[in-house]
Amino acid sequence: MRTRSTRPTRPTRYRALAEQLARALHEGRYPAGAQLPSVRQLCADHGASLATVTHALHELEDAGLIEARPRRGHFVRGPSRQLPLPPGPALELEGRRKRLIDIATTQPDCLSLSHLALPAALLPLAALRRHLAQALAADRTLLAIGSVFGSEALRGQLARRMLRAGCAVDAEDIVVTHREGEALELCLRLLTRAGDSVVLPEPASPRTLEVVASLGLKALAIPAPQDGGFSVTALAFALQHHDVRCCIAEPSFDSVRGSCMPEAAREQLAALLRQHRLPLIECELMGELHRGTQRPRPVKAWDGDDRVLYCGSLACITGAGLSVGWIASRRHRLQLRAARAVHGELLSPLADAALARFLADRAYETHLRRLRQQLAAQTDAWAVAARRLLPPGSRVSPGAGGYVIWVELPAGVDSAALLPRLRKHGYSFVPGAAFGTGDGLAHCLRLSAAHPLDATRERGLARLAEAVRA
Repeated sequence: MRTRSTRPTRPTRYRALAEQLARALHEGRYPAGAQLPSVRQLCADHGASLATVTHALHELEDAGLIEARPRRGHFVRGPSRQLPLPPGPALELEGRRKRLIDIATTQPDCLSLSHLALPAALLPLAALRRHLAQALAADRTLLAIGSVFGSEALRGQLARRMLRAGCAVDAEDIVVTHREGEALELCLRLLTRAGDSVVLPEPASPRTLEVVASLGLKALAIPAPQDGGFSVTALAFALQHHDVRCCIAEPSFDSVRGSCMPEAAREQLAALLRQHRLPLIECELMGELHRGTQRPRPVKAWDGDDRVLYCGSLACITGAGLSVGWIASRRHRLQLRAARAVHGELLSPLADAALARFLADRAYETHLRRLRQQLAAQTDAWAVAARRLLPPGSRVSPGAGGYVIWVELPAGVDSAALLPRLRKHGYSFVPGAAFGTGDGLAHCLRLSAAHPLDATRERGLARLAEAVRA
């Protein structure tokens, strides 16, 4: 019987070429500032395809060995003889993830299949406009002042929402921020110093990974189980063998896979945190967008000794224009208020007043119900289409809530290598490498059902499937 041969995959070819070129730089064949041969010349010299050479150059660029200059080519950076020769896995650096995020989400000529921003048709624009007008009519000085940590009215409404989710929080425990990114950064600045280790599940939000890296922290990534959050057993093992300063988790419908950590595991996580006296930064972007009859309780619901700093956001409900973030923590509220006063920009009292009115309005619950139903239908439609179009061996996993879909491509396919091909057709997506610290997620990607699956987006899925087959 003939056995199946194990052929090298495309990632192996471009990484092998990257290693070969890196070795040439390390040996000084190209001095600092020298221009490398053109892409076409490299193709001819190494008998490689255009895609292989381009991807290899991207690897060297991300490793800091070369730089690309528009319309001129690629040039050696720094004194080449002092540059270490990076091994294959080491080329998967922080810079690669930043480049992937950049080309996947900031191209005006490309329609993203992964973008999380909701379209205007799904936002409560009429209600928000009405409440903005009413707030301004009631107090015109709202245009002339600023707020440091949010009004009592808004903090009170946010506390009521959290109380309904099972969290014993009052208005004085809440600090309002500019979106969830600032909330996360304030918590990390409070709890850590540069060089500290932070535990987080993988895959993780690119925003989380970037904030951790920007503060000079070490990300200790623990592979997340299929139902999301932490494996409590794996976390306990990590805490026994590493000096960890805090943990970060997104237990409720995370923005990468939409997974939901089981309630029993949340309770175990809270107990483990108490045992180790370790703080948890609990992030929730889509916690209100559940599919069942009841919202999952945050880990903070079991936080008897107040070690959980809860970071919430309204971005996926009101849209980015009138979104706020907030932190709920009784233990650290005074320090967080002081940090906001020093490091944060003033909040808009007009937006604050309008959001407080909207949260108190019955229209808020009506909007939430309709939004959940619409996003659930869209997510199902996207998942059905992806399963139909993607080749055998692909695994399509819609989230238990929210509106993201996690896709695992057949073994050996590097989703990042598909991006240039798809961008030629006017589409982009966020590849799996953007959500991790190594190459274990290279065959994955995230889809977003923020928009209905119209003909244009279905063509994008079809183009993606063609690229996978090719």
